[in-house]
Amino acid sequence: MTNKADRTYNVNIKRLALLTLPTWLRRPLSGALIYAGVSPLGRLLQELRAYRSATSYRLRHNGQVCKLCGALNDEFDPGLRRIEIEDSDSVGNREAAAVWLRDMDRWVMVPRRGAGAVSIHREGFNGTSGYDFWVTVPEELWTAETETRLRAILNMYKLAGKRYAINHK
Repeated sequence: MTNKADRTYNVNIKRLALLTLPTWLRRPLSGALIYAGVSPLGRLLQELRAYRSATSYRLRHNGQVCKLCGALNDEFDPGLRRIEIEDSDSVGNREAAAVWLRDMDRWVMVPRRGAGAVSIHREGFNGTSGYDFWVTVPEELWTAETETRLRAILNMYKLAGKRYAINHK
């Protein structure tokens, strides 16, 4: 369903150019010349439509967790939608602490007590709770290019003062 603003840009440039010709000039040769003259205009209109669509998508999404998660899943995992975002103070993170592992160059969730609890030594420990939300990406989607694009999208949509960590499972 398109609204009135979308229909404004839905113009067939070639047809419009041919219809503006007087009837006595509507011959195959003059039509071909007109088509050749307006084809760059048609390409520009197509680029404008694509830009308008991308801008509209960016304006519909914001820093809310549900919208940010939707934007990330639309970009990287549209079929299965496995990318998750959790707040740092959510229920799932209270039993665990986030620890930066230098050798792996990423944040890792470590259980605070019980089964799987890990003792932390100073040598490989850089601190905890240095983030406001946590983005979990499946291992199959994880590449250097994906991480760069993921960070770019997160930086575009997140609030200015929010800090995040990306983890892959």
